[in-house]
Amino acid sequence: MTMRFRSEEEPEPDEDPDEETAAAAPPGPMVPAVAAGARDLEYRTELVTAAEVVDGSTLADQLTKASSEGWDLVEIIQAGERYAILLRRPKMSDREARRVGFLPPPH
Repeated sequence: MTMRFRSEEEPEPDEDPDEETAAAAPPGPMVPAVAAGARDLEYRTELVTAAEVVDGSTLADQLTKASSEGWDLVEIIQAGERYAILLRRPKMSDREARRVGFLPPPH
């Protein structure tokens, strides 16, 4: 019996080329699970002038106010000589908008 010479660069042989490889993806749905209504969005626009976009305060103030109400900036779109600020937020269901119960006492 003689030993065969092996070098470090020699690749390891495949385990069994006839063997089927297991699927890498786990079984289950291929669609991401999202809560009901989580993708329902409402949109709104606000028009501003080019000067208001670049003045450093008007746009920032409008975005700050909108974000405090739950709105996110989507895009600023040129609309002729003005700009439209496109905002979106998750649509609130009637149940969420109508809160019931007691308010905490004021401090």
